[in-house]
Amino acid sequence: MTSDGSERLTPGSSTIGDRADSHWRESDASPRVRSYVEAVTDAGARLGCSLASVILFGSAATGGFSATASDLDLILVLGHDAARDDRRRLCEEVERLEVLHGFRRQRVRAQNGLERLIDRLTGTVHSFFICTGQDLLSGRVERILGIPPFQALFVDRVVIPSIVGSAVTVWGEDLLPHVPLLPIRRFDVLKSFHGLFCLVMLVLAIYPVLPDATKYAMAALKRSVHNCFFCYHGHPAKLEQEIGFFQERIGFSRTLQQLLDLRREYAHSVSFVARCAPTLIRLHLRTARDNQFPREVSRHL
Repeated sequence: MTSDGSERLTPGSSTIGDRADSHWRESDASPRVRSYVEAVTDAGARLGCSLASVILFGSAATGGFSATASDLDLILVLGHDAARDDRRRLCEEVERLEVLHGFRRQRVRAQNGLERLIDRLTGTVHSFFICTGQDLLSGRVERILGIPPFQALFVDRVVIPSIVGSAVTVWGEDLLPHVPLLPIRRFDVLKSFHGLFCLVMLVLAIYPVLPDATKYAMAALKRSVHNCFFCYHGHPAKLEQEIGFFQERIGFSRTLQQLLDLRREYAHSVSFVARCAPTLIRLHLRTARDNQFPREVSRHL
């Protein structure tokens, strides 16, 4: 049970059938989440993809899931002998299930090249990742998230610990306690800032021709809040709690409050996108200044 009375998923359950009901938050979304995860595991068995475990992470695992604004984040772990074709078939089926269960909107039009580029830069192509058990146990971001090695050079060390810190194995073998976590450096705070700041500036520059520009800026600011909060506390929390922390730490921020408001009721806002840039500066500079680095990552299991 978290401090605000909501339930947090507990790691280590072996199968969906054996898992206690208390491992799922009591909310309207819980039956949808459970049904979706069961459909994914059924798909793995039906396709013969040697699915070894299913890991839930992000807001659905920490207790901050919003049916209107949150993705359902999964890591699907396959056996070490999984073929490339297994990954492709499972990916296609899970994409279909996301739409079927209401966790991804079906596109009414094809994405243009600019939107596909931004999706790749923001990591929003999928809300799930497929890797092998060996990939997961390597702790290497390019193997776990399936990104090119050159792109992994631009990913900070906060990403994998923040995923593992919020994650729970909801089906199969629990490998999470064995994932190696590297110490977080001050350089990683600045590295994260550089990538997110450049992304926000790009979105602002092409705002008139990017239909979902506000959503991309929201994603960048949310990631910034998550990363900076993790550097202070060594574990993730609900977004509302993380923003509440920074409203006290750096002073009231209209932009952070608007992020929460937009997640409840979305609207296009060029002013929000523009204000994201100075907010990122405040968050990351204060985080780099306040904390001692390198920071060892402890596991909160």
